[in-house]
Amino acid sequence: MVPVPGPDPAALEAALARELLLLVHHHGDADSVGCAIALAAAFPSARISATDGLSAAGKVMAERLEVEIEARPPASWDGTVVVVDTSNPEHCAPLPECDSIVVIDHHQTAGEWPAGTLLIHEPEAKSTAEIVTRLIPELGIELTPQMALPLLAGVYADTGHFRHASADSFAVAHTLAAAGGEPRQAMVLLDRVRPQQQRTMFLKAAQRLKFSQEGKWLLATTRTGSFESGTARLMVALGADVALAASGNKNGQVRISSRASSAAIEAGLNLTQLLGALADEQDGSAGGHPGAAGFQAQGDPDALLAMARGWPGLEGMDLAKEVSRTDTGDWDAGTWTLGKEYAPPLLHAGGAGGRPTSAPISENMPTPNQSREREGDL
Repeated sequence: MVPVPGPDPAALEAALARELLLLVHHHGDADSVGCAIALAAAFPSARISATDGLSAAGKVMAERLEVEIEARPPASWDGTVVVVDTSNPEHCAPLPECDSIVVIDHHQTAGEWPAGTLLIHEPEAKSTAEIVTRLIPELGIELTPQMALPLLAGVYADTGHFRHASADSFAVAHTLAAAGGEPRQAMVLLDRVRPQQQRTMFLKAAQRLKFSQEGKWLLATTRTGSFESGTARLMVALGADVALAASGNKNGQVRISSRASSAAIEAGLNLTQLLGALADEQDGSAGGHPGAAGFQAQGDPDALLAMARGWPGLEGMDLAKEVSRTDTGDWDAGTWTLGKEYAPPLLHAGGAGGRPTSAPISENMPTPNQSREREGDL
């Protein structure tokens, strides 16, 4: 495993030697909750606090591990506040008044924190649990099964059941399993029977679903009363390449959760860029990963979904992810045929840039294959 990048080790050690308040981000997920539980096991006097509720997976994990998570953080804290799984202070507001903050996160963007904040930020990691797994032994603390199990569940959840895992994700999982984190228990820890309210919400969201085709990609959007992330995942499971699920409350706050298929991610789609651009326009906040991102702002859910649908980032995703040549040039060769290389150049009237003459097509040039003209074959 690679070492944890971050602040001066002495400064970090001094900060963590104080009384710790572990903050879970808004709607805390399995990665955030799992990291907080593991750090509380490493520092037994630490307290865990949510900032705006827990996700269904976060609630199930805390209940099954019998860990108490406070509903709200105190207004002030005479120690160190440790924020896990977000590098945007808006996603864990309101922060308690304090003079020492440590942030541990793996998301792509980092927000502005108070001066003196110690930031452990590793965007290459697929989960914050991977960073915490490396951090704990580096602090001279032995990984125990009580730490390893929630961390393994966090890795499992944030990598999409290892579908988006990196080589380091598997190395971390091996370390956690060797430390007593039983893989099957980690998976069971996240299993839950969905309540009828949630299943009803999913079905209503499916009724309101709208989809369009952008090139070869299917974009699906819908409105829901809650469970935005689960709704977005459901739309991808139904066949969407990109899914956006929005909810709004009576105070005008809109929340959008997005998910993308593995094929869309591999082609270069970045949902953090999509929702980040929307957040910039709407004075909101956004964050996440290329294949899973969230957004919050004031406004109308339908109007914001319409703006997101107009994002031009889907067309051409199958082209090169990186452009290595910016200058242009003329192409004067003919058609390439397997085993015969390039045919002679076509004749052009009036020199370069002219329209082709009616010169006969070479017998060696291939004729179009009608079977490849069907959508999706190219």
